[in-house]
Amino acid sequence: MTDPAETPPAELARLRRRVAELEAEAAALRASEAELRAMFAGMTDAVLIVDRDGRYLRLPETAPGSRYKPAPEFLGKTMHEVMPPAQADMFLADIRQALGEGRVINTVYSRTIAGEELWFSANASPLTTNSVLVVARDITDQVRHEQALRDNLRQQQLLREHESALLRLSAPLIPIRDDILVMPMIGRLDAARLDQALETLLQGLASARARVAIVDLTGVAEIDEAAAAGLARTARAAGLLGARLVWTGLRPAVAAALASLAIEPTGIAVRATLQDAVREATAGRA
Repeated sequence: MTDPAETPPAELARLRRRVAELEAEAAALRASEAELRAMFAGMTDAVLIVDRDGRYLRLPETAPGSRYKPAPEFLGKTMHEVMPPAQADMFLADIRQALGEGRVINTVYSRTIAGEELWFSANASPLTTNSVLVVARDITDQVRHEQALRDNLRQQQLLREHESALLRLSAPLIPIRDDILVMPMIGRLDAARLDQALETLLQGLASARARVAIVDLTGVAEIDEAAAAGLARTARAAGLLGARLVWTGLRPAVAAALASLAIEPTGIAVRATLQDAVREATAGRA
């Protein structure tokens, strides 16, 4: 061992500077390690480092309280040893693609754990030439929320389809002869129902080239102002198709609603009953 007394002062100063530098580097590494540990501890995602064979190399402590994260006993094992073969194959393909292309590869997958289906989004990012950093985020709540939205949209669509079917059923178009159509209407008549009925009636008139359309309102107990105005427009639309409109079975409340509009029912015939209108139409008088 060299006696410090025999060491030249310049060499001794150089050694002391080197020791100080190493101590500073060690302190910086300890601070960096502490910072990384704090960052990992605060992460809500599961983090793991695996090699190109899918072997678990490191499992940093993250995601406290998470519904799932790799167990410590996974260390040293391969993915094929701890998960279903098909899923292990999928992950291994992503790992090798990430290493081969030098970029992040994302995968969305599900796993059934303790009888519950959980969903994850995993990013595999190249770490070295032979290993990747995998960050897996639990997206179960997001997937369930999106599924609930899709189910709700499907329910709304079904309701709209059922509503449309009910509207058609409540205002069917019945041909009683090639040139005469009858549309009996039932229930409360509002603007939405009237629009549906008008569309059905006009399509039927155009298709059959009918000359008379009888709208029977016997089953309509009430009518709002917009629907009353719409009924008047129906006559004009039927006239443009060369057909005459006949109203039958007007109840007092419906007649009052129509009268309150002060609309001249041009092109409209009114009969007390459906039988009267059909009799006149088939006799050629309507």
